[in-house]
Amino acid sequence: MAEQGGRSYEEAGLSATQGRSLRQLIGPVGSDYLNRAVPPAWVCALLATSVGVALLIELPAMAAAALLASAVVVYWPQRRRPALGVWRVLGLAGLAAVAWVPEPDGLAEWFEHGLSLAIAALAGASIGTHLLQARRLSRALQRAADAMDDQHLLALLPEEAAQAARQWRAGDDSRRQELAAVMHLAVMHAALSPRMRAGMLDA
Repeated sequence: MAEQGGRSYEEAGLSATQGRSLRQLIGPVGSDYLNRAVPPAWVCALLATSVGVALLIELPAMAAAALLASAVVVYWPQRRRPALGVWRVLGLAGLAAVAWVPEPDGLAEWFEHGLSLAIAALAGASIGTHLLQARRLSRALQRAADAMDDQHLLALLPEEAAQAARQWRAGDDSRRQELAAVMHLAVMHAALSPRMRAGMLDA
């Protein structure tokens, strides 16, 4: 009877470990990428407020604020190395030039308003394009991660991490957090590789 109980316990433990899939350790790759590529809600709210306040001043100020806001959104992943981009610098230079006109006549004022609206529209378009592309790529990344089986996931890992993954599948949770971080990065790197990324975006 005791022997039969021991076998039942061992069989239960074996069936539990056999149900483990390495995909459980990957985490939400798509949403993680989106969080890295797009500013948080409070930053977006602050940028929108700054554009609204600038609009109360004058159109060129609103356009300049929109340019800066678009730079923050588009270059958010590289925020430790702030950048504006060539066309934004040219836009700011154009706005500064028209702002220095001492007493603009009707034609000059029309040109100033037209330039401001065109620049603000370009800034808004760049923000929208970046957000749409980031959302599309995040979904594609998640689909790619979900499509990987355990053998594929093991092939992405260095030998030491692969051995730890096999031990985790056997029931060893001692390195779970470390292994989850390594696997998350490995899957992200594989999914963002030029070949797979091209295939995802074409899908």
